[in-house]
Amino acid sequence: MSAIEAQDLTRVFHVGDEEVRALDGLTVSLERGRLAAVIGPSGSGKSTLMALLGGLDTPSSGSISVYDQELNGMTPPDLAAYRRSTVGFVFQDFFLLSHLTAIENVEVPLKLAQVSRTERRERANELIELVGLGHRGDHRPQQLSGGERQRVAIARALANRPKLLLADEPTGNLDEKTGAAVTEILLNLNKDQDITVVLVTHNPELANQTEVQFRLGGGKLQQKTVASEELIVPPVIEPEIDMAQDQEPVEITQSTSVKVVILETGFCQAKATDIIHEVRPDLGLFDIPGILNDLPFIVLDEVEREKAEELKNRFEDADCVVELVSTSELK
Repeated sequence: MSAIEAQDLTRVFHVGDEEVRALDGLTVSLERGRLAAVIGPSGSGKSTLMALLGGLDTPSSGSISVYDQELNGMTPPDLAAYRRSTVGFVFQDFFLLSHLTAIENVEVPLKLAQVSRTERRERANELIELVGLGHRGDHRPQQLSGGERQRVAIARALANRPKLLLADEPTGNLDEKTGAAVTEILLNLNKDQDITVVLVTHNPELANQTEVQFRLGGGKLQQKTVASEELIVPPVIEPEIDMAQDQEPVEITQSTSVKVVILETGFCQAKATDIIHEVRPDLGLFDIPGILNDLPFIVLDEVEREKAEELKNRFEDADCVVELVSTSELK
């Protein structure tokens, strides 16, 4: 049975008077439980396809079905429910909440799904152990190495037991050895937990370890390659040296200037839209719902922390997950 069925998928963006066809009649299918890579040059439509599969965007035309769920025509609340129940996301830049511990970050999607405190803590502890970070569950992202942050992101993606895991350049910000360790985790997840995994990558070594490769170009499928199972050999990984164990705890400082970033919206998206339109009058009221389907979204690029905290509280009252990112952390 198919995990993914996309027929004649087209996504058109308008930049001024120019029409950009990010996807142009793309048709792909993937069986359940497979490990696949989406490869191709920049601008070939890889990230657009991932956004459509994840319910973060909707196609201009064509149809898309994931585990027998037709995404076409879904309302924003339906898409939010789909993302929480069916899909897990792993991003290149992690997108962990800096004020939460590793375990608390894993709990975020469970909290949005209204899982009880006891059950979500139990599930988060189980997943932190699964990715090999049981000894660092009480650490915040700033106190973790890049590889450890990505492990936390993987654990968070698995929180609601997704059927489909989407990973956008999961090793892109990691060194070779750490990237190999994260690759091994993803390969094991596919085999041990029977999760369909789709990776977007520019890394040929990572792509060559998958069962199916989709090569895109110009928004179209150029080639589909199905590897023989005998040729898929997980890498032999030496134990990762946990450099962070020998480091002094990182002091977390407060910056006077921060970015306000929305990571997830809940069922009160209309309320969130009103808040965004109030603080960002440059955005059209009818454009904001589309923006909220393509998260994360930076609401304000630089704002005083006190004002940002007030704005964060308002968004959280609207059932949004919001992160305040200090400009010093981004340098």
